[in-house]
Amino acid sequence: MQIEPDFFTDKDVARKLNLSTSWVRVQRHKRAKGLPHTLKVDARYIGTCPRYVRGEIEAFVASIAA
Repeated sequence: MQIEPDFFTDKDVARKLNLSTSWVRVQRHKRAKGLPHTLKVDARYIGTCPRYVRGEIEAFVASIAA
């Protein structure tokens, strides 16, 4: 049994979406600058490290899979 963390890194999110880590980073930058973007989830920062709440990422994945 594997325990899922409460927060995901860029790499974790990229794996969930089967996309590159750089795509996740570009999406975060576009969202922060108010530019058109696809990833509709805000990153939380722990210090300078962006992290994504697991439930929000799972909800986003479910919304695009439907």
